[in-house]
Amino acid sequence: MKGITNNGQGIGEELRRLRTGAGLTITQLAERCHYSVGHVSNVENGVKPATDDFARACDEALGTGGALVALVWEGAGRTRHRSTPAPSQLPPSARLVGRGEVFAELGRASEQLVRGESTGVLALDGPAGVGKTALAVSWAHHIRTQFPDGALFYDLRGWAANEDPAASSEVLEAFLRDLGVAPADLPPALDRRAALLRTRLAGTRTLIVLDNASTTEQVRPLLPGIAGCLVIVTSRRRLSGLAMREGAHLVSLGPLTAKESLSLLRDTFGEQRVARESEAAERIAALCAYLPLAIRVAAERVAAHPHLSLHELADELSAVDKRLDALSHEDEAVRAVFSWSYRALSDGAARLFRFLGLHAGASFSEHVAAALCGVPVDEARRTLGELAAVRLIEQVGHDRYGQHDLLGAYSMERARLEESEGDRESASLRMLDWYLHAAAQANDALAPQYRNPSLNRPTPGTPAPPAFTYTTALAWCDTELGNLVAATRLAHQRGHHTHAWQLPIVLWNFLSLRKHWAEWISTHEAGLAAARAGGDSFGEAWILNNLAHAHRERRRFDLAENELTAALALRRTLCDLTGEAWTLTGLGYLEGDRDDHDAAAKAFAESADVFRQVDDHPGEAVAVNGLGEAHRRLGRFTEALTCFEHALRIMRNAGDRYSEGYTLTKLGATFDAMDRHEDALAQFELALVARREIGDRWGEAETLIARGDAVGRCAPSGARASWVAALAILDELDDPRAADVRDRLGMVPVPRSAVSVTPSASTP
Repeated sequence: MKGITNNGQGIGEELRRLRTGAGLTITQLAERCHYSVGHVSNVENGVKPATDDFARACDEALGTGGALVALVWEGAGRTRHRSTPAPSQLPPSARLVGRGEVFAELGRASEQLVRGESTGVLALDGPAGVGKTALAVSWAHHIRTQFPDGALFYDLRGWAANEDPAASSEVLEAFLRDLGVAPADLPPALDRRAALLRTRLAGTRTLIVLDNASTTEQVRPLLPGIAGCLVIVTSRRRLSGLAMREGAHLVSLGPLTAKESLSLLRDTFGEQRVARESEAAERIAALCAYLPLAIRVAAERVAAHPHLSLHELADELSAVDKRLDALSHEDEAVRAVFSWSYRALSDGAARLFRFLGLHAGASFSEHVAAALCGVPVDEARRTLGELAAVRLIEQVGHDRYGQHDLLGAYSMERARLEESEGDRESASLRMLDWYLHAAAQANDALAPQYRNPSLNRPTPGTPAPPAFTYTTALAWCDTELGNLVAATRLAHQRGHHTHAWQLPIVLWNFLSLRKHWAEWISTHEAGLAAARAGGDSFGEAWILNNLAHAHRERRRFDLAENELTAALALRRTLCDLTGEAWTLTGLGYLEGDRDDHDAAAKAFAESADVFRQVDDHPGEAVAVNGLGEAHRRLGRFTEALTCFEHALRIMRNAGDRYSEGYTLTKLGATFDAMDRHEDALAQFELALVARREIGDRWGEAETLIARGDAVGRCAPSGARASWVAALAILDELDDPRAADVRDRLGMVPVPRSAVSVTPSASTP
């Protein structure tokens, strides 16, 4: 492969050789890799360069194990395609005591699997509390340097106490976004997402840890199927199906040996104490069934009471009542240790521990703990410290805590046994109120110019949300999204219909910005069911409107039309003029996506009139901007200019720099279509100022592309500077649309003076 360059005939000749060797025509290959016949032909004939994504798609279609990607990288002088840091998602590794034999087995198996012809899969199984996750994470850290293209991690929630297992489609969306796939490019179907993951990982050495799997079927779509990658799976079940079809190496993990258990106890509260009371230490280890989780909890309990003898503590543990009928023998031993630590808690800590069983989500903040108990945040913080000290919760980050799924189940059990139904209900409502009002305040910080539905006052005892800036609001939503999804489901399941439809509504600004499709659709579907169950037509209409935008952007136009039509009918029945205007705006976008720009113009004009009636100027600006784009697409440039200029006046008065940058770009494109090239360039410059001012990197790239297109119509070589600068940004963001810019650049000769120049992302 030496000497082959991406810009020459080499990669095209190799693609033709591999295609004909596989017995495929150009048409058949194009269908398999989802590129046009013309694009494949142009690459084979050296007319267009092969991009990373194109090479991956062909490698996937031809089963070449990343050979074409390697050629692209070699031609570009790279070792891997990512310009942003590779994902590094492994949780911190706890100190591992014992397990030397298992570590050796994992070493032998990993070496054999990575040398194989397909993805290596290590599947660790064992009972609850045996330390599967700790072992998997420790081993992953041990071999991390062998996988330079990144490490992905996901908790599949197979055995979570109060959450459903993660859907394979949800995990694929998360992984693909982490690997740089833009939200708009995520396919909706599970099989296509799985295929895209295989494509993105072709030719890479990537490590994937899938923790807490429930079934083989949950795991199988998440496997890369590419040689050189390694997947580590943990489960309470033995996943024999992975061994039969994927050649996985299965490792069953049992309890520690008595010797290893004593080493773990020594590691926590010292060699001398164990040596003085070795018999009692052995009893404690045996009563913990030699399970690492139980031993660690017991050891922390012992360490917290240095004045007590180990004999006294062993006697106390032996006397614990084991009343957990639904659990296996091993789980009973673990729960006995939990009970031992739980009964030693202060009243406040025990109450918080019980109420934590009501929380659905992977982690929680001190504000949520305060809401559950109805106490000040400072008091909740101190109580969380008490729980963390005895390992009944773990601190997983600044102001964030988590709980093992077994501990979550035990918390739920204690809440059912010791808290009245009314107290449990009040705690749940305070938690839901916290998430609802905090999400509303965060989304107001993201787009303060838009109106949200009025919320009821929170339940007494609910902490006040923090004061958000744009940056902190975005970070909060990113962190809490999983909890907000779980809270929406919880509200729906428990019959809190208003919370269930309002939670996704107040998340609208974030969801539409970040394009988390699975969460967007699932929360709104739960909210729709809740609104209908509660007979709330106002909430139903709002949910239908927002759900339609998700389906429209996923190109499911018929479904979006049905939802918008239903929302419009409801809003007109309710005389909800603001809602009616937003639904008409949605219909305008839908018709524009269908290329019926006359119908789009009609819908946008009607929505703008209604917005004026209710004196909603930001909404009017959005509708008028849409009308201008419809006029531009219809060639009505004078009307388009009038609309864009009107929308700009409103946006500037509202301080909406994000929308202003977008509109200025469209205004520039209109001037360009009218052959007013100097005016077009002036608008593009203003758009760049606005977008750079607010850190809108993708918007900056969009404007640079449009400016390059405008310049290129008169002087193709003059477009290079804009396109190269846009490409630098898109590469920085790892955005697949960089391929479109490379296609543009591939059609323009490289000036001799520019061969060795690498412009910065902000090059004008």
